[in-house]
Amino acid sequence: MDRSPESWSRGARRLGIVSATGILAIGVAYVAVIALWLILEATPREPIPDPYLAVMEVLTMASALALLGQVIAIRCFAGAAGRVAALAALTVGSLAAGLTMTVHFAQLTAIRQLWRLGRLADYRLIWPSPLFAAEYFAWDILVGLTMVCAGFAIAESPGAGRARRVLLIGGFLCLAGASGPVSGKMSLQNIAVFGYAVALPIAGALTASVFRAAVPSARPSANDARGLC
Repeated sequence: MDRSPESWSRGARRLGIVSATGILAIGVAYVAVIALWLILEATPREPIPDPYLAVMEVLTMASALALLGQVIAIRCFAGAAGRVAALAALTVGSLAAGLTMTVHFAQLTAIRQLWRLGRLADYRLIWPSPLFAAEYFAWDILVGLTMVCAGFAIAESPGAGRARRVLLIGGFLCLAGASGPVSGKMSLQNIAVFGYAVALPIAGALTASVFRAAVPSARPSANDARGLC
């Protein structure tokens, strides 16, 4: 991030650390829930049921908020060379967060209530379905583009190179995985899983380190005075 350390605000730095660390923590918790389901249920070929699914949907919503917080912080930290990419990351990331939270809010409320009333055969996200298509669009395409843009938005600074590489790799994996839903060959969707379930948490840890290394200014910057960062 090529902006001078004197212009970095404490609020943006704190938001970056908390949100990026949150992405890592939520990713670990998500894997732990899947592992618990496999150990206790031992039915990997069946769609994941409640209560595991409900917990995973809440974690997904929290992950979307954490990703949004991270790109907001990156937008605040971005220097002149990365401002367009940072704005793109914030715009697309906002769309991704809004869409996936809408899908899972609908799943946790209306879908489950309709299922309990006997008006739906299943409450789980099962492919193919419109809601699952929206979810894949959010995580494969929108999150993929967000990671790519965020990667380009991070300029040279200690540790930023590794975070950039992982963000770019993860973003391109997400975009490549979109070929699964598009073609109907859902095995290709696993490519995207490596992008948002593996690369994104790792990128969160690396990006958090970049924010921790930043020395915030004791004086508010022009952006801070306007309430932007």
